[in-house]
Amino acid sequence: MTGMTRDHVARWGKAGALYDFVASVAFVTPWTGALAMDLLGTPHTTPTRMFATLFGTVVVMWSIVRWLRPERLLITADTIGRALFSSWFAWALWQGETPALAVFLALELFWAAAQWRALLRR
Repeated sequence: MTGMTRDHVARWGKAGALYDFVASVAFVTPWTGALAMDLLGTPHTTPTRMFATLFGTVVVMWSIVRWLRPERLLITADTIGRALFSSWFAWALWQGETPALAVFLALELFWAAAQWRALLRR
């Protein structure tokens, strides 16, 4: 991989990591997660807040790792994860979940496509 391609992958990988950090940091604690779910119009209970907190913590940690080490392997894994996660967003929308998920779906698809394009660039 050339230096230019490596830089391109790193740049898009770091940008995706920053987006993930900003989009997920509110879910790191049960209290801020509850506020975020209220803003999204998502009903929640203690168990859903705890799963949201788990999700928020893992995504924030993963985003920090990718920011610090935007390596091709990590960006590839993240891109595949985004594609899978997008399918679950689409499934939830199909099941009648809150339309607010459509915004997150569009953003996940954008970042998956941007990272995929950077990975394929030679």
